[in-house]
Amino acid sequence: MKFISTVWYLNLMLFCLVICHVRAEDPKTAKIVFASTRNGNRDIYLMNPDGSQVVNLTRDFADDLYPVWSPTGEQILFVSDRGGERDLYLMDADGLNVRQVFKKSAHRETPTWSPDGEQIAYKRGVAIYIATIGKQTEELLVLGFRPAWSPDGTEIAFVEGWFGDHRLSLFDLQTRRQRWLLPKDAVPWQNHPAWSLTSKQIAFSLNKNPLPVPPGLKEGQAFRVPLAWLDKETIYIVNRDGTGLRQIVKEVGPKASLPVWSPYGDELIYVQEVDNRRHLFKIDLATRTPRQLTHTGQGHLTADWFDPAALLVSSQPQLLTTTWGERKKK
Repeated sequence: MKFISTVWYLNLMLFCLVICHVRAEDPKTAKIVFASTRNGNRDIYLMNPDGSQVVNLTRDFADDLYPVWSPTGEQILFVSDRGGERDLYLMDADGLNVRQVFKKSAHRETPTWSPDGEQIAYKRGVAIYIATIGKQTEELLVLGFRPAWSPDGTEIAFVEGWFGDHRLSLFDLQTRRQRWLLPKDAVPWQNHPAWSLTSKQIAFSLNKNPLPVPPGLKEGQAFRVPLAWLDKETIYIVNRDGTGLRQIVKEVGPKASLPVWSPYGDELIYVQEVDNRRHLFKIDLATRTPRQLTHTGQGHLTADWFDPAALLVSSQPQLLTTTWGERKKK
């Protein structure tokens, strides 16, 4: 009887695991996925938009970071070095069914989804690549880093240049042409582009103060950038055509960076240090009032916000692109 009971128990556990995996679905309420070192290791977590009900999704000894929701919220794409070097992985929204995107590992980071969920773009080496989910071929797109795919599917925003000269560019996926987002004479310290869901605006971090280059410095020669200057980087929003630049987060302390839009375009999440610890903040775009979301631990790195209500065509048609309208019909 003891043997039979043990077998029955093991079969029941296996059955539950299979059922749980089959029923893995997108969240039923709005959730923020983020990376944090709050438990001493870089892991991925979920929380409500108000910072409550934090759930640990990954518990691997490896570093897990850069999580981004799939357009339907069913999957999370993230970066991990659990295979020996940083590469791209997928998991279900509940943290189960973790698998590597590519069979052949390479150092890939900062992924972004196409709006139809079929493709991804990411940084590999000094360039941005595109790949189709489920296939192993990669297409070299452009030199740069920090890609962000527009929700209408037509352009990818990214950062080009290197230390001391970061400029936001837009790459047109149809014409294969690129252009700077801001005028040529704009201060060249622009980073972390993030599209609004309507594709009409881009949030990003900017240091509007000229880089204090020491006199007599030769071209290509390294120098130490003052911390006081680095801390002046903060969050801005600009229209897609480069007009309407406006500051969102005040320049009052450690730098603010890595902005992420709310699904309805009325708020932003961003990262800022508090007592030498990186935390997530949320700011209302109407009142410009920031609110700290995380208080425990340190090293909050990146975040992404998903709300299933934003996918309902009947209630939010203005938030859906043509691509999503066609996809919902299938």
